[in-house]
Formats: sequence, structure tokens, C-alpha cells
Amino acid sequence: MFYLGDCLEGMKELDDRSIDAVVTSPPYNLNIKYSKYEDKKPREQYLKWIEDIFVECKRVIKDDGHLFVNMGYSNVDPWVGMEVGLAIRNNWLLQNHINWVKSIYVNGKTSGHFKPITSKRYLCPTWEHLFHFTKDGNVNVDRLSVGVPYEYYKENLRHNKSVETKPNLRDKGNCWFIPYETRQTKLERGRHPATFPVRLVEDCLKLTGTTGTVLDPFMGTGTTAVAAVNLGWKYIGYEIDEEYVEFSKQRLNRPLDNFY
Repeated sequence: MFYLGDCLEGMKELDDRSIDAVVTSPPYNLNIKYSKYEDKKPREQYLKWIEDIFVECKRVIKDDGHLFVNMGYSNVDPWVGMEVGLAIRNNWLLQNHINWVKSIYVNGKTSGHFKPITSKRYLCPTWEHLFHFTKDGNVNVDRLSVGVPYEYYKENLRHNKSVETKPNLRDKGNCWFIPYETRQTKLERGRHPATFPVRLVEDCLKLTGTTGTVLDPFMGTGTTAVAAVNLGWKYIGYEIDEEYVEFSKQRLNRPLDNFY
């Protein structure tokens, strides 16, 4: 369900402990050009606003629920992502700190996409924060739901037959390489300046090891909703821009659509 309106006001209508997971990416306060939202609040005002939103999320989420928050940063303001994490930490426990890697150079090849910069001082940012909070820091996750194959599985099998009774999967750790697709025109992104991949949300939902209802207080162009439909979850999303809400509804007419 999509709701046009302010998420703080909207979430007040939700029942206590009615949500299984929150997956979201709040505005980064980096003066990004949204259609309506002004992305440049005074820092203390911004952090208080962030804290208030995730206090309300804590009320509506189940005691064993999960909160995933994607936060970026800039070279000029590298602290903003960490300060948002600290603001949320006032009421939640950080259970996992994941790096969402958008581009990486390995074995002589660059994979993925990032926005290049021209600078004599700074390196190109190629990753963002993905904070995984829970209420008590003691909530089980399904690590193998987003696992990766062992590199030397066949070699280990030759030396230890008991290996064949175990799945050829291991925990992929807390660096997740999830690139954008190359289709990144403004139209395909719903004219939204700061989208994230469907697969990033899907991996968060898979990690919970359950299904249920996912909430996104900053639904934007509906990426969390697309991931929810793909995996059989219900979804609730709030958005203040009617253009983004309309785009999200159109996008959900193609539930297996994985454009970004």
C-alpha cells in the first residue's frame, strides 16, 4: 500500500508491533535535488528528524523485527552517514554494519557503476552504508539465504567426504557487491535522483529469514515495494511527492520489473 504524505504522521496510524521489517534510504542531507523535498536541513535539525522517524519505526516493528537503513555520504561531508547511524543508535542496537559496494576493481577488471568525480583531493565514492539494526541486537538472521559458493568446495570434498552433506554455501560477509543495472535514464528512475537496486532490498528481506510486511518510510519510486512483491511480502510505503507515488503504482503493474 502506498500513502501520499508525511511518514511521521502516517506511521501514527499503524498498530504497535505490526511490521516485520523496515528497509529504507532516507534523504542524505547533501542538497540532492528532489522534486519537492529540500535536502539541506541544519545538521542538528536533520538528525533530530531522523531520530524521531526511527523511534516511530521502533514502535511499529515487531520485537524480533529488522531495520535496514541505507545511507550515503560525500567527500565534502563524509560524516553524515555515520552521524545518522549514531542518531538511530540512541534507540536501536546495531547488529550488522554492511558495506553496499557499487563498484569494485578486482583481478584487473572494474565491475559495477559509480558516479565519477574530478578532484585533486578526493577518491571516487564507490560504496555506501547499510546499517542493520534490531531492538536488542539478538535477532537471528538467515545468513545462507544470501550466501555464496565456497571457492574450494570440490577440493575440500576430495579430502573430506562429510563436506557433501553440507550446502555449498557460505556467509558472504558484510561487504555486498550489488551493482546498478546499466539502464539508468531519468525516466527509468522515475526522475528520482537517489535510487537503490531492487536486489539490495531483496537481500535485506531474505536475510530476515521470514516473510511478512515491510515498511519504507521514504518509498520514493517504489523499489522496496518491487522487492516485496518479488519475494511475496506485503508492503507499506510513504512518500510526499505525488509524482513518485504515481510512478511507483505504475511500476507495480509489472511486479517482476527489476529496473532501478
